[in-house]
Amino acid sequence: MDIFTSILNPGVLFFILGFVAVMLNSNLSIPESVVKFVSLYLMLSIGFKGGVSLYHSPMFGDGILIIGIIIAMSALVPVYSFFLLKKKLGVADAAAIGATYGSNSTLTYITAVGFLASVGAPYAGYMTVALVVMETPAIILAIVMAHLSLKGKGDHKPTSAVIKEALTDGTLIVLVGSMAIGYILKALGTEDSPLATFIGGDMFTGMLVFFLLYMGTVVGRKFKEIESFPMILVVFAFVAPIVNGVLAVLISKAFGFDHGDAFLLTILCASSSYIVAPAILKEALPEANPAKYLTMSMGITFPLNIIVGIPVYWWAITHWL
Repeated sequence: MDIFTSILNPGVLFFILGFVAVMLNSNLSIPESVVKFVSLYLMLSIGFKGGVSLYHSPMFGDGILIIGIIIAMSALVPVYSFFLLKKKLGVADAAAIGATYGSNSTLTYITAVGFLASVGAPYAGYMTVALVVMETPAIILAIVMAHLSLKGKGDHKPTSAVIKEALTDGTLIVLVGSMAIGYILKALGTEDSPLATFIGGDMFTGMLVFFLLYMGTVVGRKFKEIESFPMILVVFAFVAPIVNGVLAVLISKAFGFDHGDAFLLTILCASSSYIVAPAILKEALPEANPAKYLTMSMGITFPLNIIVGIPVYWWAITHWL
């Protein structure tokens, strides 16, 4: 499969449709209640499938290694982002951007899983564990760095409260809980139930395409805010995910990971959070400006990964690893 064919998949095309609708000032609107249901369905589905797959590919060998790499990346990214940006942007904004880019985008991961399904490429269940593990460490580390630098300034949540909020996020609980349920039902030999139809390939693909249509409209609105952005933020939002993704590809080649695992590891490292991190940062680091880190993540990095990153990384992995 070449890069052009990879780009022209249903998810990307519907994402572009939503984006174009906003650029044309269309009145296209999707109710938030519907979007919330679809997003929870996607979390439930990917978690359940990950749990079933984890039963067949337990956390040994490559699984432990990949989790270690994920933890290392979730520490490296907020640290280098913080020290690279703090002089120009200030402590709070630098830490918030580090937290955003050291975490990951669950939807980007789910889109990548859908892409693997479309090309018939397998991946191990521990990759869903990696998704969960990478969700919060960078957020906590970045907030702690900011609090230490801003000691005595502002009114911050205690670190323990930040950790609790990060670990009890609703989407994270659905993802982890579904994964545990999938594993348990597989162990009991009862995973082939009516649930199989509910989370099956056709329905999952349809829900994903619908959600990407919605995300196209959201990204379109954020994209309109980029005109007034400082150039350093635009450059960082483009360059940082590419650097992180290339590093993940090099690591995957060095350790000889399977193509599916290497691809998802790369997507995790190249993506940035726009749900969990902003929700926590808004309360834990109020000095940071959400218009900066949220618009960077949603308006630049997310579409970069969906439209270009997924097909290019897959091409690189299948032709080089």
